[in-house]
Amino acid sequence: MKMSKEFNVLIVEDNDKTFDLLHSGLSPVAYRVWRAKAGREALKLVKEHPFMIIITEAILPDMKGAELTERVKRINHKANIIILVTCSFVDLAIDALKTGAFAYLLKPVNIDEAVLVTKRAVENVSLAILAGKRKYYEEMSILDGLTGVYNHRHFHETLEWQISHLRRSPRAFSIFIIDVDDFKKYNDTYGHLEGDKILHNAAQIFVNFSRENDLVFRYGGEEFAILLSNTTQSNAMAIGKRLLEVVRKNLPITISIGLATCPDNAHAKNDLIRKADKALYRAKRLGKDRICVYDERLDK
Repeated sequence: MKMSKEFNVLIVEDNDKTFDLLHSGLSPVAYRVWRAKAGREALKLVKEHPFMIIITEAILPDMKGAELTERVKRINHKANIIILVTCSFVDLAIDALKTGAFAYLLKPVNIDEAVLVTKRAVENVSLAILAGKRKYYEEMSILDGLTGVYNHRHFHETLEWQISHLRRSPRAFSIFIIDVDDFKKYNDTYGHLEGDKILHNAAQIFVNFSRENDLVFRYGGEEFAILLSNTTQSNAMAIGKRLLEVVRKNLPITISIGLATCPDNAHAKNDLIRKADKALYRAKRLGKDRICVYDERLDK
């Protein structure tokens, strides 16, 4: 793993000889080396600069390494702390490890060992950063940027999984396909910014209204979907009616809902969506601001 000057290394050391040894060993590796001579000075620097690696004495003029470790971790939990300690005081290094230190080095310092341990600490930080970025981008790939709820692609993936899971655990689930009534008219009247605000606020109402295991998706444009796990059609109908009322009370618009249930209405993903869409179309045709459940006799 390539090292970089983006890694600031703080050495907390009041002994010039020990500091000079560490500085001379670490600088050629392309770390940017800083120095503090006491714990309070180190904490001030940690608050001001993004130190990922801190090498500190186990006993400082104003505090022990364990206390410094604990206080640094409160400021920057990602920082990796390496403790310098003599054989006689290894128990102090163990205390520091318990409060979150990464490793310890015995004094007198072997510079080759110090460089190696510091490199391992940098790799540990790098892996944590990469893991965080990966998680971030994974989350971004399934979230809708405007509303913050799950996106259309994730809706299809989740629905596929839900139907597959149903075969192993036969419990009904339902879906709502929701349309914001007269959204184009609202958008044209009040502008796109207000239209975006309506979509965002509607999404937050859906999320806050939903139960813990329900999932909310932006289906596209002004349409949303809610997947109601372990929910029969009759229960879903009651939930939908309450949702209509919540929207009426909290937004200057209304919504229409199409409801379909698996396995009652369909066993396949596309069929289930199609039937919820048909129910939604009937709700719109009947005057909007209502919920309709798929009915084979009415939704041919």
